[in-house]
Amino acid sequence: MKLGIVDTMFSRVNMGEIAIDEIKKNYPDVEITRRTVPGVKDLPVECKRLLDSGCDSCMALGMVGGAKIDTQCAHEASLSTQEAKLKCSKHIIEVFIHENEAWSPQEFIDICNNRIRKHAHNAVLLVTDPQKLIERAGTGARQGKEDEGPINTEEKLGLALIVCRFNSDITERMKLSALERAKAAGAVAKVVEVPGVYDSPLVAKKMLLDKKVNAVVVLGAVIKGDTAHDEIVAKDTAKRLGELSLEFNKPVTLGIIGHGATWEDAEKRAQEYGERATDAALDLLNTLRN
Repeated sequence: MKLGIVDTMFSRVNMGEIAIDEIKKNYPDVEITRRTVPGVKDLPVECKRLLDSGCDSCMALGMVGGAKIDTQCAHEASLSTQEAKLKCSKHIIEVFIHENEAWSPQEFIDICNNRIRKHAHNAVLLVTDPQKLIERAGTGARQGKEDEGPINTEEKLGLALIVCRFNSDITERMKLSALERAKAAGAVAKVVEVPGVYDSPLVAKKMLLDKKVNAVVVLGAVIKGDTAHDEIVAKDTAKRLGELSLEFNKPVTLGIIGHGATWEDAEKRAQEYGERATDAALDLLNTLRN
């Protein structure tokens, strides 16, 4: 078998080297031809050239930056790759890693290794042994991170409790009451702390990306001060969290005391707000699933 590998100069990880390493370790008889192009939009034509010159399949390896224009370029490259595949009647395994998939450099490198190495096997097996891929049908195989596995209808509900450290005397009580409620319902609760209420939407988004998280509960207290700051924080946060709920089709409930609440008000409401926000998440899940 002849395999074409095309990577880019734009990538900050040597993706071609990773792919070649995986192929040589597992398929020593495969003949590899490597090419490198400037960026993702240059991948399709180079892959087509390799397929036209005798390669049985190709890997198109590219890193996509975090800016909007980078996403657009990747989309255009992907469309051209599909066209090249159809014209050649041969597979081009597109392996794109988006910069904004990861939250740290190490996570990005891990995603690169996982996705490239898994797809290296796909690029070979599609030509040499398609039966191997049939055996994995319906298994929830995933490139980039751990396999997700088949759907499990018996899996417990997963809640992410985002707890704000600001006004921790209040929020700790909210957390405890929320955990008790989740435990009583048989749900698995994961606690994630953030500095304050205004910081919760970004972490909520990260939690919503996790398929094991079915709903997010945000717990915080915004105490009234001498300015309108508390009102701005509470209203803007509520708006952002509501938008995330609609974006991900998962409940995001608002266990945030305030605005306009005094310290005494917050102390009185702490347990109730923790319980109500958790109950609301569980009730919404029940409604959405039935």
